[in-house]
Amino acid sequence: MSKWDIQPGAVHGVLNKTAEAGSKFEEEFKAYTEGLMHSATHAGTMILGGTAQPEGGSFGPVAQALQEFQKATENDLKFLPVRTGKSLTGARLATQEYIKGDLEMAKNKQEQYAKAPTPEEMKGPKK
Repeated sequence: MSKWDIQPGAVHGVLNKTAEAGSKFEEEFKAYTEGLMHSATHAGTMILGGTAQPEGGSFGPVAQALQEFQKATENDLKFLPVRTGKSLTGARLATQEYIKGDLEMAKNKQEQYAKAPTPEEMKGPKK
């Protein structure tokens, strides 16, 4: 990378729009979870004339499949906001270095934050 020609103001605008869109992940994940729960609850059972959730609390095969699907996709859903945040951070830091005139540091920041999230990053901030 010998030559960059970016407009920091435009990068800032794109980062803001992307962060705004990414801020809706939590709302979307809540709706996703509620939709799966609603579907599982109303999927019925294998009991002839049975209710959606019989006394023992057991669910039918569709509800079981939905639960397994949710569990199998959980990490994929966690990946989305972590990847988005990491990409936004990398773009912001690389642009800051570009503004300072340090193209090598900008390249390093871009490469560092372009990597997939680590397992530690996937756990989220420590409380």
